[in-house]
Amino acid sequence: MISVKNLSKAFGDTVLFRDLSFTVSFGERILISAPSGTGKTTLLRILCGLESADSGTVSGLHPQEISYLFQEPRLFPQLTVLENVTCIHPDEQEARESAVKWLESLGLGDALDKYPDQLSGGMKQRVALARTLSSPRPILFLDEPFTALDAELKESVLQLVLEACKGKTLLLVSHDPHDGAALTQRTIFL
Repeated sequence: MISVKNLSKAFGDTVLFRDLSFTVSFGERILISAPSGTGKTTLLRILCGLESADSGTVSGLHPQEISYLFQEPRLFPQLTVLENVTCIHPDEQEARESAVKWLESLGLGDALDKYPDQLSGGMKQRVALARTLSSPRPILFLDEPFTALDAELKESVLQLVLEACKGKTLLLVSHDPHDGAALTQRTIFL
């Protein structure tokens, strides 16, 4: 179980959250909700160890267990689409099979040998999502995963994410309540 106790974070006079406490059970799917600019991304960054809280504790969570999809696609420009997805996996053969499966499912089967500078913004987001979903890690952090997708594509991607979450823990940040309703079991409000 992930346990967050009395977590606080501020930037100068701007308090993002104060004495935030919650638990997440293994396999639970959670939506983190708050108005724009009020700490959702910062909370994910604290939980995975990329940023420090001002006070409070996080337990039951190890960075090596997390597959993190950032708001903006973080792709290696010198690697192909396929290499960008497989680069985080310890088993090369399993990584390739999983990567191809997810890339094809996300409509990128014909882009395996392309480089990030040859892709649109939405395609880059789907490559980053394929990398996250193909990871064998048991915890998924998805930070605004659908913003670069058109409405039709988003619906099919929502179903793929739901499939990928089976047996995994999900923390989702999204401004769209539809995303939360489709993917999560409960909401944490900041």
